[in-house]
Amino acid sequence: MNVTRPQPQHIRPVQIATAVSEGLRVFLSAPLISVVYAGTFMLAGVGLLGALVSLGFGPMGLPLIGGFMLIAPGLLAGFFAISRVCRRGRKPGIRDVAAGFVNTPRDLWGLMLVCGFVFAIWMTDAGILYSFMVGDSNSDWSLLLPLSGAVLRFHLGVSIAGGFFALIVFFVTAYAVPLLIERRAGLVVAVNASVRAVFHSFFTNMLWGLILAATIMLSIVIPLLLPVTLPVMAYASESIYRKVFPTGTPTPP
Repeated sequence: MNVTRPQPQHIRPVQIATAVSEGLRVFLSAPLISVVYAGTFMLAGVGLLGALVSLGFGPMGLPLIGGFMLIAPGLLAGFFAISRVCRRGRKPGIRDVAAGFVNTPRDLWGLMLVCGFVFAIWMTDAGILYSFMVGDSNSDWSLLLPLSGAVLRFHLGVSIAGGFFALIVFFVTAYAVPLLIERRAGLVVAVNASVRAVFHSFFTNMLWGLILAATIMLSIVIPLLLPVTLPVMAYASESIYRKVFPTGTPTPP
């Protein structure tokens, strides 16, 4: 592991477009495995949303969709593995994705455990708000949308609360997760570097965070988009990470 304290570089908004373009390029170099890997989460999401609706808790779909952003950073281990294999000139497969998780350092699992805990708190808070602001149960997919006053107020409330949780997780994980995946820092150093990096290019990072969240959440609402947008955004995140914390040759796990 690199014991040198990572120093963030400044990035500008125009570099977001470059990163997305790079993300699309990586996706097109390994489309099948990218779609298959992301597609598993699409199917899981549709199943969970369907379960909520069938149980009569349709409005809880929005908190669930937003909550995905709290645990999504952990998926980068698989996408980084795909990208790494592509850089080596090979065709990535399921084994490479699995290896990306198997070789993940324990510090990253610890960070993801914290994110999972935040997700649990978030869903609990959303459930409490739901019981007070909506209350009724109805097996209707239309209740995923704020078509009534009560559901609209509930969605506004959880959006404000969820934004707070998402902002904290973004500050902590945006660059800490990639640094941990590549073993360039330990947990404390990686989190510290991530927070410093976000503040160092605050406007650009906030803009990227909004684009990332809006794209992924929209794709969850329209599930067929997710197997494409999730990999592209993940590879774009890697591209931004390499601009903020450049290195000659990424250290393989």
